[in-house]
Amino acid sequence: MTQMHHLATQDGSVLVPVLDEAGMLVAYLAYPNPTGVLQEYYGAMSTPRPLPDHPQSTPWQISMAGEGSPCTTCVQVASVPFRFEKPTFSWAGQHFSKLKKLKHMATTASSNGVSADRIKNDPLFERTRENMAEFTRAGKASKLMRVIFREVMVNAKDKITQARLVKVFSRVLAADTVNGRGLRTVHKGDLQQLDGFNFNVRAGFRDVFFKKCAITFNRTSGQVLISIPEYVPRIMVQGAQGCTHYRIVAGAATIQFDTEKYEFVTQGTTELSWNHDPQIASSLTLALPANSPDHVVVVLGVEFYQRVNSRSYALKTGEFNATSVMLVDEAPGQATGG
Repeated sequence: MTQMHHLATQDGSVLVPVLDEAGMLVAYLAYPNPTGVLQEYYGAMSTPRPLPDHPQSTPWQISMAGEGSPCTTCVQVASVPFRFEKPTFSWAGQHFSKLKKLKHMATTASSNGVSADRIKNDPLFERTRENMAEFTRAGKASKLMRVIFREVMVNAKDKITQARLVKVFSRVLAADTVNGRGLRTVHKGDLQQLDGFNFNVRAGFRDVFFKKCAITFNRTSGQVLISIPEYVPRIMVQGAQGCTHYRIVAGAATIQFDTEKYEFVTQGTTELSWNHDPQIASSLTLALPANSPDHVVVVLGVEFYQRVNSRSYALKTGEFNATSVMLVDEAPGQATGG
């Protein structure tokens, strides 16, 4: 009860202050004390005394609730005169008057920050406007990538995939040697920065599938060929807990990052048993538009399933589901970083 003062009415009842969440006084709980026993437990209890000339004294009219009242510990306004000093109202050593001042602190002009109009027009914020413009382009490009390849990475992503993609596309923009600061674009940047990007930071394609798959792209025909060599699943595939089957999926897209136009195709193997039976060599073929003038991105992924009573259930664990960018072919005449 250190520095916690309680008040007493003239009839001997003890008034205990009730505070709100901000520490402000909102009411008193009155505890009847006809025998004066409670005074023995509240040695710091102040007693009412007339202070007509004190500058901090305030008149109050207080009485106890009646016996028939539903609340026997509430304070009601009545005819019992009562005065108090502001220093008496304290909780853990802090005066209520000071807490009130803290709650209603004056707001300075600087606390509101810089106005949007000033950022848009003030010459002092020219570098800020340039950074904002390029960050916006990086954000749009990363969102576009997630939209395009959603079908093959929906179960192979993490909570910060978007943020990690924005970081990569910021590096792509920074490699643009054609446009000036604030005007650099993804189209003129170094798209090879995307090569090897894992949509799931916990598992990449090469971390789950331990055989190298050859990938070739013919821009004239638009054909993407993925060659999968012979392998033993239990040895060369890092299976997820509880999985009985898996499949390899591939996706390819032609992308115009400036206009956000794209063409996407996907293909995958059938569900394969995760066992020790060797899988023969196979291939996946994806057909993109012939002679496309756009950037081409190819991704590979592994999805895991659990088969129960001839029905397959996709395992959405983020530990092993993987999708990674495996090939980036920049637009014709688009030199890396230029």
